[in-house]
Amino acid sequence: MINGLKPLDRTLRWGMVGGGGSQIGYIHRSAALRDNTFTLLAGAFDIDAERGRQFGQQLGVDPDRCYADYQSLFRGEAARPDGIQAVSVATPNNTHYAICRAALEAGLHVVCEKPLCFSSEEADELVALSQRRRKIIG
Repeated sequence: MINGLKPLDRTLRWGMVGGGGSQIGYIHRSAALRDNTFTLLAGAFDIDAERGRQFGQQLGVDPDRCYADYQSLFRGEAARPDGIQAVSVATPNNTHYAICRAALEAGLHVVCEKPLCFSSEEADELVALSQRRRKIIG
């Protein structure tokens, strides 16, 4: 039990956008794997698709689930019966809003590196979208 919360009785299928080889990516992965709540299954780990694929394979991700970009990740995983349920966003700050919005629109829970976005209007929009989709964003 962490912070008085009961642990899940199953793991969440999880993906990452960015974070390949970066310190923040390592922090997201180690935090997510700490209590066996998440299983890393897919990702678009690097802006260079080949480097991202190689990095994903080093993490044990199936090469078919190492995607060239976040759009392909969300589309590809949505088509799978065992697709991801949540995604971490560990990319440059100016990309967070668009990626988080696309993830919510794809029906995913989102954990984003700070800042979530650059304006309160964008933040309000993401929160409203997460509430409509009944997904968590943070």
